[in-house]
Amino acid sequence: MTTEAQAPVKRGPGRPRDPEVERRMKRAALETLAEHGFSGLTLERICERAGAPRATFYRRWATPIEAVAEAFDDAFHFPELPDTGDVVKDLVILGQAILSLYGDPVMGPCMSFLMAESRVRPELVDRHRHDFPRRRAYNRSVVERAMARGEIAADIDPDLIIDVISGLALNNQATGRPVTVEMLEFVVRRLLNKPA
Repeated sequence: MTTEAQAPVKRGPGRPRDPEVERRMKRAALETLAEHGFSGLTLERICERAGAPRATFYRRWATPIEAVAEAFDDAFHFPELPDTGDVVKDLVILGQAILSLYGDPVMGPCMSFLMAESRVRPELVDRHRHDFPRRRAYNRSVVERAMARGEIAADIDPDLIIDVISGLALNNQATGRPVTVEMLEFVVRRLLNKPA
């Protein structure tokens, strides 16, 4: 009886990428930006904070800004969008998640730096133009699901809803004026023309 020899499994050079190392490096990039701004966003600081060598960084990103942009995009991709069957509840929950993100001690300063710096650094604007539509479509799906269920009118603009909720969060970040659940619900109901 003969058996065929199995071909050896080929592996690429080096060890496989460790997602935990990548996560640490992205977090370190955000923390470095929040603490030092763009002028202090250096590869050395990121790698030191993450406890990873420069070569590990360069296998993933060409510049610190690329690492920040990817980490920023990850932060806005909420693990699970609310789907309670009630669009008002869903948008209030989404609004609370956005408020929490904008109020985060690392993400809040990063957003301020990114908004200010994007006025003078075209590469940030280009990256934002690439990532923004994907993030927006993801959040807009909360409104689109409600439309598909017939819960709200089909002529409601999902982007306007998300813009207003994001605007409340930005205003909260800039002024410190609290946004309560009741305020969020009031605004959402007005936008959707759904009285309490």
